[in-house]
Amino acid sequence: MLAGAVLTLITGQISPYDAILAINPGVMLFLFGMFIVGEGVKNSGLLEDCITWICRHASSGTMLLVLIIGTMGLLSAVLMNDTIAIIGAPLILILAGRLGVSKPGAMIALCFSVTTGSVFSPIGNPQNYLIASYVPDLSPYLLFFSGLFIPTLLSLGVIFLFLRPLFREVSNPAEGCRFGEISPDTKPWPVYLSFLCIFTGIGLQIISGLFQMGWAVPIEWIAITAAIPVLVFSKERIRLLRNIDWHTLIFFAAMFVLMQSVYNTGFFQGLIPETGGTDILLVLVAGILFSQVISNVPFVALFQPLLLSSGVSPSIVLALASGSTIAGNLTILGAASNVIIVQQAERQGVHISMRLFCRYGIPVTFFQMCIYAVFLMAIPYESI
Repeated sequence: MLAGAVLTLITGQISPYDAILAINPGVMLFLFGMFIVGEGVKNSGLLEDCITWICRHASSGTMLLVLIIGTMGLLSAVLMNDTIAIIGAPLILILAGRLGVSKPGAMIALCFSVTTGSVFSPIGNPQNYLIASYVPDLSPYLLFFSGLFIPTLLSLGVIFLFLRPLFREVSNPAEGCRFGEISPDTKPWPVYLSFLCIFTGIGLQIISGLFQMGWAVPIEWIAITAAIPVLVFSKERIRLLRNIDWHTLIFFAAMFVLMQSVYNTGFFQGLIPETGGTDILLVLVAGILFSQVISNVPFVALFQPLLLSSGVSPSIVLALASGSTIAGNLTILGAASNVIIVQQAERQGVHISMRLFCRYGIPVTFFQMCIYAVFLMAIPYESI
């Protein structure tokens, strides 16, 4: 992505000034803040506690799958799917090993869970925030929650139905359920403050939408405010800053430049029919299929100026968000979180082939697409 952005500058496809303007500062601040919070969660041991809790309550394969889907899906809606993918993959691998279930199956369950669980939250994944930032007249939390929460719950149920055969009976862990000892110097309360900031900001966003106050706390402010306690009270803030995902931040900055340059050519706009911006099913399908080629975030960055025009229906906004997100369930290349999880599994000697992933991903994505399409087309636009 960076090489492509540099080439557009060298060849004069976009001027340096326009390249700077193309970079969305809100998205960059949002990602920076959420990565800091995610690193704080990683250092606090809270996710280890969560996995320990799953281990202790997983009395059967069915219960284990339910707990993985529920906890990982919910956490991705709050802390972003890529963050949970980075932190959760090695822990879920250990959990699968101790309980004697399929490690590839556990990794696929994690992929599907963090992808699907992030659909109904504007901070659940980068593309959702990107979409929310282009519809400032709508309250993003109220819009996403009211329009996508119920179909997302049903879609999480689809994951359970198709992955249940991979989770037979669990065995009692010989090594116990404790996943590493937490240092006595570790203090989780700064992360609790971060969560308080996030949920307070979400609450203010919802209240603003319900009472049509005309102003709400910008999502990037929520992320940056949530990052402050982690930075201020961390004894190793330099290491924390060094360990956040700078590669993804570079990717996004370069992506904005490259996608703006590509958009200026007008080539890809011709691929969508004139009615494409008003057809819920077409937007859903386009989001799923195009994301396999250029990934979901570049797809949204490239097509949102066309699809999210002035006066766009809220259902089209939600169709773009849900289609580009559940695209990650179709193939490994559909979402960055999949690549993160699969790469971490490979480092531990667990191979997840594209064939195995697609064996479950294709039917899961098809039924999820049907759920979102039916739900978004059945509800009048005014009620969302």
